[in-house]
Amino acid sequence: MSRIVRTALVVATALALSGCFDLTQRLTIDRGGGGHYETAITASGLLGEALKDKKQPLSLGRNRTRARIAVGQNGKVTQSAIIDFKSLSTLRFSDESLSLTNHGASWFGIGPSHLTFRRTFLVDRARRENMRGRPNEDNDKLGGEMLQTMFGDHAYVFGITVPGWVERAAPIRMGKTTFAAQVSGSGLSRTVTWRMPLYTLLQAKLVKFEVDFSAYGSFADAQSSPE
Repeated sequence: MSRIVRTALVVATALALSGCFDLTQRLTIDRGGGGHYETAITASGLLGEALKDKKQPLSLGRNRTRARIAVGQNGKVTQSAIIDFKSLSTLRFSDESLSLTNHGASWFGIGPSHLTFRRTFLVDRARRENMRGRPNEDNDKLGGEMLQTMFGDHAYVFGITVPGWVERAAPIRMGKTTFAAQVSGSGLSRTVTWRMPLYTLLQAKLVKFEVDFSAYGSFADAQSSPE
């Protein structure tokens, strides 16, 4: 994930575009514990053209990805990198971890399984990498001012779709601000979404996303590996 953040920072700085993009990540888990993980950057102007021409392709570490480009009616370009996986344990990331824990089924084993999804995202590594070479005592102040100026009102969104019913979606607390999760969907599928200003995310050190849900299916405990 830090590669995505660094790519975003470098591209925006190099093209002097004031960070005119939004960053979205969406994870889908199916009834077998597999699914797909998509990271997307949406931008306009020169950065949008660079994304459309794949001049700045998204990198998701050593995971095998497939790319997708979409152009909206407003002229904004979205470049996506998608990972298809059979288990979270097949994924490898340098600065984030994903896990799925099965707590067992209710009703003497014939009911739905009760599961917990966790994602831990280490943002500070990406920020330190981008601020490398500056005096240490000025890093936090300069980094925060730069990020807020560059990224303004642009957003970061993380969402997870699960094949069941959400029992708990933990809010994210960053300083004095709390970002509540929004739950949507019906039937046998629910989506949990967190949304926050992009500069707020990039100033964080550690962000944790957590969802408890119940679902019918075959779910083994799984944990992504460090890269």
